[in-house]
Amino acid sequence: MPHNNLGEELLQIVDEKTGDLIGKQVTRRELIENKYWCRTTNIFIINSKGEILCHQRSKNKERYPLWWMTHFGGHVSGEETYDENAIKEIEEELGLNLNKQELLPWRKSKIEESHCWAMDYAAIYDEDISNLKLQESEIEQVKWFSPEEIFSDLKKSEEENEAVDVEGLNLKRNWKAGIHGFEIDYNCIRAVLTSSMHMGLFHDDFHHMKKWTPPKQEIW
Repeated sequence: MPHNNLGEELLQIVDEKTGDLIGKQVTRRELIENKYWCRTTNIFIINSKGEILCHQRSKNKERYPLWWMTHFGGHVSGEETYDENAIKEIEEELGLNLNKQELLPWRKSKIEESHCWAMDYAAIYDEDISNLKLQESEIEQVKWFSPEEIFSDLKKSEEENEAVDVEGLNLKRNWKAGIHGFEIDYNCIRAVLTSSMHMGLFHDDFHHMKKWTPPKQEIW
């Protein structure tokens, strides 16, 4: 991971229109101050029930503290590739070692709000999440959520401003759900994973994806 003489992490600037590297690196501070475009990764982890492994951001985060997110990931540093960064981020944030074959890249897109080009990945995980080693500076907790639960929370957020009691905390469960809308993202991920399975891109162990059932239509 490249750093400058002060030990600050360096990020590659990319072309706003194409997402291509332009050959210039800056610190995160410079990136934000000048609104440069950069690269990020987003990794969605789903189990054989179709649930999404979500995490609650650390209470010490500057942006969206204690909000829940449907995906993991981060900024792509220096000369890293998207794939290298996705593998690194999952290991750092969850203590989970995935190889390139276990991460399925399914979309590269431009995100205007955060001035970045993002590569989105999907992975299947069916192990006990209590064994994960969470990065305390980034994550408060992780939990499996069904799509219905996420849609229900999003609907509540739109309809009311009252606080919702969540696991003993008098906090409204706020969400950063999906990248371009959770409904669109979730259906795309499931379609891509299922198609990949039928094409033989996954090992036979992933046959449990056939157990998936679609979210209840009244939630949509």
